[in-house]
Amino acid sequence: MKKLMLPVIMILSCMLCQGHRIRCKDPSEEHLRQKYQRLSPESLLLSKTDYVPDVKMKRCPTSVNVSSELMQDRSISPWSYRINKDMNRYPQEIVEAYCLCKGCVTSKESSMVSEPFYREVPVLYKSSKCKKSRYVYKLRSIRIAQFCICRFH
Repeated sequence: MKKLMLPVIMILSCMLCQGHRIRCKDPSEEHLRQKYQRLSPESLLLSKTDYVPDVKMKRCPTSVNVSSELMQDRSISPWSYRINKDMNRYPQEIVEAYCLCKGCVTSKESSMVSEPFYREVPVLYKSSKCKKSRYVYKLRSIRIAQFCICRFH
């Protein structure tokens, strides 16, 4: 009988432990937004409404589009935008620039290159820690391309 009791007790204790295991959930969008604004009030939340990402990737134009209202089309180092997505970050989607050309549109020189200009942007990243059954998000900075410029290489 004693030999039978030990396995039964072990099974029951495991079942009880699993019943008390805390399942961690993501905080609400509103909670993350408020935390982001509180921790980084000077930062700009890069909203998708400020810049329009491409539906399909654009190609390098043969000349500068002087009639366009968009600065990225009138530049000698034209760029466009795409979504940088990370499900473990807030905001999950950030609009990021990408260069359309290897060189500069008006320059025939091979010594000119088009390259992204980066800025450090504060974001919240999900940690593996759980507090009050919610994942803890920590403030970090990431580099996001803002636009493209021409330079000698």
